[in-house]
Amino acid sequence: MRAGKRMESSEHRGLLSDDGMQAPLLDNEENVGDSYRIETSPHKHGTPARYVVAIWAFLGFLCLYSLRVNLSVAIVAMTKIHNIKNESAQACPPIDGSNSSSIDPVTPGEFDWSPTTQGFILGSFFYGYVLTQVIGGILAERFGAKWIFGGSILIAGILTLLTPLAARTNVGLLIAIRLLIGAFEAPAFPSATALWGRWIPPLERSIIPPIASTGKEIGIVITTPLVSLLCGSKFFGGWPSAFYVFGLLSCLWFIGWIYFAYNSPSEHPRITYEEKLYLLRCIPKPKKSSTPWRHIITCVPLYAIAVQHICTNFVFYILLTSLPTYFSTILRFNLQQNGIMFAIPYLFQLIFTIISGQIADRIRAKQILSTTATRRWQTIIGACGTSLFLVLVGFVECNHVLAVIFITLSVAFIGFQGSGSLISHLDIASNYAGTLMGITNMLAAIPGFVGPIFVGWITNQNQTLSAWKLIFNTSSGICLFGCIVYCIFFDGEEQSWNRDDVEQ
Repeated sequence: MRAGKRMESSEHRGLLSDDGMQAPLLDNEENVGDSYRIETSPHKHGTPARYVVAIWAFLGFLCLYSLRVNLSVAIVAMTKIHNIKNESAQACPPIDGSNSSSIDPVTPGEFDWSPTTQGFILGSFFYGYVLTQVIGGILAERFGAKWIFGGSILIAGILTLLTPLAARTNVGLLIAIRLLIGAFEAPAFPSATALWGRWIPPLERSIIPPIASTGKEIGIVITTPLVSLLCGSKFFGGWPSAFYVFGLLSCLWFIGWIYFAYNSPSEHPRITYEEKLYLLRCIPKPKKSSTPWRHIITCVPLYAIAVQHICTNFVFYILLTSLPTYFSTILRFNLQQNGIMFAIPYLFQLIFTIISGQIADRIRAKQILSTTATRRWQTIIGACGTSLFLVLVGFVECNHVLAVIFITLSVAFIGFQGSGSLISHLDIASNYAGTLMGITNMLAAIPGFVGPIFVGWITNQNQTLSAWKLIFNTSSGICLFGCIVYCIFFDGEEQSWNRDDVEQ
C-alpha cells in the first residue's frame, strides 16, 4: 500500500500521486492502524498546506487582538479629561529630568464618561468573553473549526464597525456592543485548538500553534501605536477611524481565510498527496462519539491545566491592562515613550515563544524527555522567569532602565507557557481539544476583569511605589502557585477516552 502503487481492490478509493499512479486516499485514517504511523514529515512541493493554514490563523489572531485592544487606546481620545487627584508623591521623576507631568495635553473628547463608566466599558468585553468559550469549542469539534474561528472574527469585526455609532447613541449600547464582541471572540481560541488537533502532528505541536498564536502579541504591538496615530488624525473623524480600519481589515481577512483554510487535510482540495498521507497517519482520527463529559469532569490533568491557565492569565492581564498606567504615573514616561515601552515586552514575548517551541519539539523528537516532562519544564522556566523579574521590578524602584528590562523579561517569559501548559490540551485529548480549551479559557478569562479591579483597589488614592510593589509581588506568587499545581497533577499521556475503541 505504498504511495504510487495502483490499488486493484474496488473497495478502496484512490487519487493520483505525482508520478501519475493511483494511490489510496486515507480519509480520516480509517484503514490505517497505529502501526503505520510515521514520524518524519515530507518536505516537497513548496509550502505545506498546514503551514498556510497556520499563517492565516496567525493573521486571524492579529485581527482578534486588534479588535480587543483598540478601545483601550481610543477611549483616551474619546473622553473628556478628568482631573487626576492625589498624584503620588512617591512617583519617579520624569526620564527627561523635567518637573512636568507625563500626561501630555490632548484635545478633549466628546464623551463625558467618568472613570467608573470607562471601567465598565473596558471590562464589558471580558464579561462577554466568559460566556461562549465552551460552546465555541464544542461547535468547532462538531461542525468544523474553520467556520467557528473565521466567523467569530468576522462578526466581531462587523460589530467593531458599529462601535462609533453605538458610542454616539448611548453608552449602554456601547457596553452591549463590547459585550457581544467579547462573546463572539471567545470561540476563537477553542476553535483554533480544535483546528490544530486536525492539522498539526504531535511533534510539531510545540512549534506551529504557539507561533500562530503570537499573532496576538503582534496585534498588540501594531494596534497600540496605530490607534494613537489614527485618533490624532482627521481620517474618518479621528477616533472613529480606529474602529473602521480594524473592523474592515478583519472582514477582508475573512475572505482569505475561507479560501486558504479547511477543517482537515481530508477536505483541503489543494494539499499534496504526500502531506495528506503523512497527516492522516500521524494524527488520531476524529471521534464519532458524543463528548465524554463524565471523563472530562474527572480528568485531573485538565484541572492542573486550568489552574495554571488562570494564574498565567492573571499575570498577563494585569500587565496588559496596567502597564500603561504604571509607566505613566510611576515611571513618568510621556505618551510617546509610554507607547514604545508598552510594545517592547510583547515583541520579546513573541521571540521567547518561538524559541521555546523549537526547543520543546526538538527535545521530544530526540526523546530526551517525555511529553509530560517537557511540558513541566517549559512551564517551570516560564513561571519562575516571570515571577523573578516581577519581584525585581519592585526592588529597582526608579531605575528606569532596569525597570523596563525586568518588565520586558517578565512578559517575555510568559512565552514559555505557549509550548508548556497552554498547549497541553492537545496532549491529553486532541479530539476534544476545542472543548478542553473552551473550559480552561473560560475560567482564565475571569482575571480579565478581576485583575484590573485588584489593581484599582490597591492603587485607589495610592499611586505609590509600595502599592505597585505589592501588585507585582502578589502577581508573582499567583504565577508560582499555578506552576506548582500544574507540575504536581499534570500528566501529558493521551487519555484513554480520547480514542474510539474505549467505551464512554
